[in-house]
Amino acid sequence: MASTYVLTTYLHDLKDTKKRLEKYKERVALRETCLAAQKANKEPSGKLLDDIKIDKVFLWEVENLGSRFAPEMENVENTMKTGGARRVSFVSALGLRGPAEPVKSNAYNKLISNHECILADLVRRPGQGSTHTRAYVRAGPRKHLHFDPANVNAAIVTCGGLCPGLNNVVREITKTLRQTYFIGGKVYGIRGGFRGFYDPNLPPLELTPELVEGIHHEGGTLLGSSRGGFDLEKIIAFIKAREITQLFVIGGDGTHRGAFSIYEGCMAQVSVCVNNTIFLCRSNLTIFSLGY
Repeated sequence: MASTYVLTTYLHDLKDTKKRLEKYKERVALRETCLAAQKANKEPSGKLLDDIKIDKVFLWEVENLGSRFAPEMENVENTMKTGGARRVSFVSALGLRGPAEPVKSNAYNKLISNHECILADLVRRPGQGSTHTRAYVRAGPRKHLHFDPANVNAAIVTCGGLCPGLNNVVREITKTLRQTYFIGGKVYGIRGGFRGFYDPNLPPLELTPELVEGIHHEGGTLLGSSRGGFDLEKIIAFIKAREITQLFVIGGDGTHRGAFSIYEGCMAQVSVCVNNTIFLCRSNLTIFSLGY
């Protein structure tokens, strides 16, 4: 009797195991069929939810120069080339091949369309009455430039207290302007915070890729920094005299209030506004732009 019981139990378990295996194979086949159908329809994988919908997206508008002034030139294409005139490979350096090929466009830089956005209301609930969401403008380079790079003069200033990464920001702005957009003008480094715009003892530095190449290994900021020293009229006078078209202001809350005052001062003088844009960079490297 014992052997009969053991054999019967074993056969019963074997039968249940076979059924479970068959059901598992059916689920796998069904999932693979669904995934194949979603892939064919260019849909993401996963379960489609019928009780959660978004049918309207409201984009928060950010003021920019294009909404107030015509661009310097119509339809200036954003090419974003990489730095350096030529790329030298190992074999070409040994003379085993011909000259190195010209550097192509930077594959890491992606152009952003005007309606690309980041959704603000990420959490959605089943049966939620509202089917709309807010969205923020996605930062990044656009297809067309407001300024012709050939006519760009830029200035960079660091204000307020020190924090890690300031030299990185100065370095990347300089290298991007010079080696990605190949601007025709100069990049001025304003020394000692806002007072560097007018203090004769703090003449601006002309920043080049060679000068900033290794500064990210050093603490603080190459340009120096300070609090206070804000004189709107003298700052705008510097912008006019040096024909600055892009001003990069790096700092915290107080610095941003000063930068916004510069923006308002420039907007009050149309001759400056037409050729001026202000980019605000927080100390934590988050960028907010008032124009692009």
